[in-house]
Amino acid sequence: MLPILFALASNITFAIASVFFTEFSRKVSPNWMNYLKVCIAFVCFCLVILLFRIDITLTQRSLALLLLSGFIGLMIGDIFLFRAFSHLGAGRVLMIFGFQPLLLGIAAFYMFDEVISGYQLIAILFLLGCIFSFSLESFRDKGHWDLVGICFALTGVLLDAAGLIMTKSAFELTPSLSPFVANAIRSGTAVVGFFLVSLVPLFHLKLLAPFKTLTVRERWTAAGAGFLGTFLALSFYLKAIQIGQLATITAIGGTSPLFATLFEIYRGRKRMTIYLAVAILLFVCGFLVLIQS
Repeated sequence: MLPILFALASNITFAIASVFFTEFSRKVSPNWMNYLKVCIAFVCFCLVILLFRIDITLTQRSLALLLLSGFIGLMIGDIFLFRAFSHLGAGRVLMIFGFQPLLLGIAAFYMFDEVISGYQLIAILFLLGCIFSFSLESFRDKGHWDLVGICFALTGVLLDAAGLIMTKSAFELTPSLSPFVANAIRSGTAVVGFFLVSLVPLFHLKLLAPFKTLTVRERWTAAGAGFLGTFLALSFYLKAIQIGQLATITAIGGTSPLFATLFEIYRGRKRMTIYLAVAILLFVCGFLVLIQS
């Protein structure tokens, strides 16, 4: 039950933040928004480690896995993810993440000897049905798929999955490893990566210059989205991965489009539809089955 609650908390915080990630990816650039959010997350994780004196002991192999995970999943993967946000919008991109539980479930079976129970399989099917209902609404509204955006999203999904598998392996090698330490290493790697990219004039990536062009409200919103969608969401998510099963946790994560859309309805950007109502029903059914498992 506890891993499910952590995953759900991560899901809700990231879904809300992704709406603002999309806005600033379009207003400034996907790379800038990505750079900003990992900087905020890295500072927050380091502060938590220092304030609570969290043990940072881990094996060299765990360290190597987390460094690689941060580079592949949190930096390169999110570059593709945020470009997909700017093409497709938050809901449609997060919908594509619904395929991740199947990939990670297979990987977890072979790598970590995780067995998916009958209840968990039924729950995953309900959650995938939720995503399908949401995707059907998007397709009927748009009438077509943005192939470039979809390619960006699928690449982001695969790289993010690879990063999660490496992170899970690091936890297996160092059971006492704190999610805050793991996140600090991953986000720190991404910060260094983006800083090195910013030194190359070809990429036109600056952190402070675009930030200064925003209004005071926009600055707080962008920073708040980074805190909510990276620091809080990753804290909850890695804790869920540490103590739960990959396929089940990511199946819950795949329902982010539902929460992103509900938040947009709350803000008056979208309206309730029959497809969304069906998606909510399927999500509730899947969540109740997960609790029983």
